[in-house]
Amino acid sequence: MKNYLMKKQYGLGLLAILVLLVSPMSLLVSHIDLLGDVSFEEGLFYTLLTDSAGSQGFLITLLVLSLLVWRKRPSTQNLLANGVQLGVILLIGFAAKTGLKIMTESPRPYTELLSHQLLIPQPEHFYKLNSTQKAEVIDGISTQVSQWRTRHWQGEKDYSFPSGHTIFVAICIAFFGGLFVQSREYGLAAALMLWGLGVAYSRLWLGMHRPIDLVGSIVFVSAVYLLVPQFHTLSEKILLKLPILTHK
Repeated sequence: MKNYLMKKQYGLGLLAILVLLVSPMSLLVSHIDLLGDVSFEEGLFYTLLTDSAGSQGFLITLLVLSLLVWRKRPSTQNLLANGVQLGVILLIGFAAKTGLKIMTESPRPYTELLSHQLLIPQPEHFYKLNSTQKAEVIDGISTQVSQWRTRHWQGEKDYSFPSGHTIFVAICIAFFGGLFVQSREYGLAAALMLWGLGVAYSRLWLGMHRPIDLVGSIVFVSAVYLLVPQFHTLSEKILLKLPILTHK
């Protein structure tokens, strides 16, 4: 058990730091005005950040991080084991996200604004509407809210908890960040952490999540990362059956 935890220490340590850095963001939420003016530069910046961890760009992010790890030329066994581990964690994370949203039924912050503007009776009412009606309600506030925000509202009309973007960020920080720290590439680990914090804040800025959504997502990933093994034994067995793949 001790050896198992030792192998996980870097990833878990980075997730602990991430929670400590994300938690104070609750103090910043009150300063975010969803009705405020947004410059082109500001809107583009937060959109690129959030898209890098969303359906539009998460594969590119995974590719870039994978290439950074691959440039170190890891052994075939480590490459296979790490790939299986990452795949399992991502699968569990994304599948559980959908289930948790249905279970918690937590309205997104922007639905509170829609309620305050009398477009819906209360935030929960938004989720009783069909897709067309939801889109029409969001359109009803488009003259007051920047398109940089409403375009994301139109794209994500599901529940708030947990944050799928933050789940992806936490997985990347635990997995790739742990590998960077293990190989003493502290600069890359720090850059990855800054990116993760930027994505987390972008979710607040867009009105998509609350701080508790972010913290809960990180805690959830911490549990998944702790429980999912590293599959070195499995990768060794696979390589023995596939002699065409050789070890370094």
